[in-house]
Amino acid sequence: MSRDIIVGIVTSGDARGYFNNGLHQNAYYLYKLFKEIPKVTPLLMYSSAKINGVKPPDQMELFGEKAFCLDLFKETYHADALVFVSQVLPESYLKVFRDRGVKLASAIYGNRYVMDQEVMCFSDLLPPTKDHRNYADQSLYREDGNADAVWISPHFAWQKDYIKYRYGATAAHICPYIWDAELLDMKYDQHPHYDTNSRFFEKGNPLNKNIFCTEPNINVLKTSLFPFLASDLAYRANKENFGKLHLYNSRQKVLHSKKLASYLSQFEITKEKRVQFLDRYALPSITTKAKVMFHHHFENGLNYTLLECARLGLPVVHNSEFMPELGYYYKRANLTDGAKQLEAALNHEDRTDLEEYEQSSLEVIKKFSIYNPANIRGYQTLLANLLDDTLEIELPQYIVDLENKLQNDTPYISSMKE
Repeated sequence: MSRDIIVGIVTSGDARGYFNNGLHQNAYYLYKLFKEIPKVTPLLMYSSAKINGVKPPDQMELFGEKAFCLDLFKETYHADALVFVSQVLPESYLKVFRDRGVKLASAIYGNRYVMDQEVMCFSDLLPPTKDHRNYADQSLYREDGNADAVWISPHFAWQKDYIKYRYGATAAHICPYIWDAELLDMKYDQHPHYDTNSRFFEKGNPLNKNIFCTEPNINVLKTSLFPFLASDLAYRANKENFGKLHLYNSRQKVLHSKKLASYLSQFEITKEKRVQFLDRYALPSITTKAKVMFHHHFENGLNYTLLECARLGLPVVHNSEFMPELGYYYKRANLTDGAKQLEAALNHEDRTDLEEYEQSSLEVIKKFSIYNPANIRGYQTLLANLLDDTLEIELPQYIVDLENKLQNDTPYISSMKE
């Protein structure tokens, strides 16, 4: 093909949602990565659905980049491929593009398998108040099914076969996890606190003894219960070395569950008023209160908050098996180790190798950077395979190793006779 390949990255047209929705950010970074590939012209695209009650224009800007309404490409303009990242559209709408020969890929960055199980178990539960959503109350039906390919984030590689069937896709492939500091730096630049204060970790800051946790508490994948329990252990081990624990996204849970509030009130860290249960805030506001991050996940090991805090040089306590070299790592749900690593993180400024720590954090960021040649090559070959499935895909080595590990695990041996 002599001309450039036109690729639409389908995302939200509402710029305000990009700072509290990792899927929108992922779409933006995917667009930026595709700009690095020769002979490819990526375009940000959004649906014609109303934004705050107003139909969007045919064209707008998102963070200085031109974005276009997807409707324009149903008839007027041409695209070779569409990648659906953070918006889903009805099958009848997608059929128009299929009939025009456009290849469709769905990028899966959510824990589809676990969320589907939650819908089966909890979708009939009522939210705590009329103003708060029951996050399990979702349809199992995804409208962007029957894709030519699904691209799956590495931390959900174990769901690859399930997702392929779930989405009715012709093919399923693992894709590189990517990130960039652009949007994070933009938010810090806009925050007045950092006109006179550093956004980065500095010795001697009293906030270095304060911990924050930003788990959303909307499903079992990421909650603040483990960080709370580990923090109580660390607090009881050395109260003089402990400032305060800030649990964001937890206030509504505590307010609306008497049993949960009663349970949490039994711990010393709560009795002695060293923990706060707070609403949701953006990271630039959070780091005006605390400088030690505690992140815990269950089968959800890649999260932007880890890379954001790595960018800031903060001490990070976490259990992400995808970046054990970052910060203060503990395995899975080992509470004792998590508490010990938190104690170490609270003494982070006493380390004699802070420069090496910061360099190690930057190396983790490079691994997932949109400018990493291995990630660019990965998406270049994923796109080529989407357009011509006879072409081979070349992925970063950590993904190759991950898939080999999953394929070579001890197989299940059926007891049924042939």
